[in-house]
Amino acid sequence: MVNRSRVLGVAVGLCVVASTVLLGGTTRAGSGVQQYIVLVDQNASATADAAIQAAGGDVLSLNKLGIATVASSNANFASAVERSPAIVGAARDGAFAQDRATASSAPAGTHSQASEAMGCAALYSVSLATGPDPLGPCQWDMRAIHATPSGSYAVNKGKGVRVGVMDTGVDLHHGDLISNVDVAASCVFVYPTTPTSLPAEQVTRGSCSNKAALQDYAGHGTHTAGTVAAPINGTGTAGVAPEATIVALKAGTANGFFFTDSVVDALIYAGDQKLDVVSMSFFADPWLFNCHSDKEQNAIVQAISRAASYAQQQGVVLIAAAGNEGIDLNHPVQDEISPDFPPGANVTRQVNNSCVTLPTEIAGVVVVTATGAQNLLAWYSTTGMITDVTAPGGSRFQTPTFNSARGRVLSTYSSTALDLALQASINRLVIDPAGNYYAWLNGTSMAAPHAAGVAALIRAAHPGMPGGAVAAALRRTATKLPCPATHDPGVEFFGAPLQICTGGPGSNSYYGAGLVNALAAARD
Repeated sequence: MVNRSRVLGVAVGLCVVASTVLLGGTTRAGSGVQQYIVLVDQNASATADAAIQAAGGDVLSLNKLGIATVASSNANFASAVERSPAIVGAARDGAFAQDRATASSAPAGTHSQASEAMGCAALYSVSLATGPDPLGPCQWDMRAIHATPSGSYAVNKGKGVRVGVMDTGVDLHHGDLISNVDVAASCVFVYPTTPTSLPAEQVTRGSCSNKAALQDYAGHGTHTAGTVAAPINGTGTAGVAPEATIVALKAGTANGFFFTDSVVDALIYAGDQKLDVVSMSFFADPWLFNCHSDKEQNAIVQAISRAASYAQQQGVVLIAAAGNEGIDLNHPVQDEISPDFPPGANVTRQVNNSCVTLPTEIAGVVVVTATGAQNLLAWYSTTGMITDVTAPGGSRFQTPTFNSARGRVLSTYSSTALDLALQASINRLVIDPAGNYYAWLNGTSMAAPHAAGVAALIRAAHPGMPGGAVAAALRRTATKLPCPATHDPGVEFFGAPLQICTGGPGSNSYYGAGLVNALAAARD
């Protein structure tokens, strides 16, 4: 998951989002204007439009699933509009954007590709020739799931499969990634009304023509995309499915926020594109838990669920990170970080099983927990019997000897990430001879794209396989892991709650059906 306050020449074509139509008035930017997600009764759209206007709202867009984005300066807009029987629900989505500066030069302290490979080879007792690419010695994660030259790469590299990475964009200049990115099909869902977004990443709603806005200012999206499908090309790292195609679905801002309208629009677009797999490493802001008993939060649940269901109906396999809160999703008790926007708005509240994390707890979504190099559950990983599989997410406490960086997951990173200097200062930034960046990150955010890459291998071997069957194959081919007798030392170090693993090998709350296995899936 995105880590905020929580432990989460390419031809450019025109790509119009055919599922979205613009209605009603215009955006009224300014003080006091709030953006809303409004669920409309599709059998009474004219009445709904009138109700929105009567409540002081301007409809910015209405998609084919009856989910409208509305701007209003009426502080009581939600309660006013919900009086109409043509309105199913309304929820606040955010305010207007704030600007941030971007990093412009390589920071001091960045490690060279050669020195990093040597350090990893010594740490993990592997040859410098461990590949297939120069940073292969650092990719303990790929070895753990048998994505190696003698493993899945010899059988299936994911050719012909399109994987949507719903994240913060991609570095359009990254030489170890961009050759596998379909820029023409990629699209941005960050708007001038999206909180925390930079002007450079904002687009006109309903159009995919602004490709420059795909540029990743967080680094997170470039990292997850590289884990899925960095090519085997003689530099840097290699992904799980190195011949798959990435379709970037930029729904997250430079500061790592994913608001409801962006998530909804990206899911619908993924369905329209009939993508094979979509990797999702985030929770939909501003609520970690959305409780059905709260009218506003329930509207958010319905909106994102509608969009996810539509994507699944088009055959898209949705894969989500379990979360970095170190809790049992089957027994949530407390939410201390919501709402996480605007800053300082969070309150401590009691939650229960009527409250859900999105998109993780949507029916049919593949849920992925995280392990470290010893195949132990990572200290931060959220768990629960809703877990489908586990995958490498990293933990500095599971290296053969303690190493604060190299127990994480190394993958491609963006040259415009706002935290480049920070990553370099803590020995987690690497640069190859061509100037491409890589970073060591950990989280269930890193686990989900590993599972998405393995799902891509299944789709490559069985192009017509239904989405549910792909998810079943992902579970069936996983390496079974029993509940462990010990746990990640990070639990004590950080004072994290020690969870209790329940279930047996192949079906437990830590690992679900087990650790994803690229070789077994490639052969399945």
